[in-house]
Amino acid sequence: MLNKVQDWQRTEAEEHFSDLLEGAKSGRVQRIADVDGVFELKFKASKRERAGDVLARGGPGGD
Repeated sequence: MLNKVQDWQRTEAEEHFSDLLEGAKSGRVQRIADVDGVFELKFKASKRERAGDVLARGGPGGD
């Protein structure tokens, strides 16, 4: 089972920014400790529809 949170120190996160983004994209919250608090980064996928599904609905009132 994957750990749902990955903790980083800010300097470490800055050095491994690509890894931080990939970790968030894979479903793990990235928590970055800063002297003033904590950042939390998570990935939210865009909700895309297939073009055929959109066109099949028709225009306004087409439902």
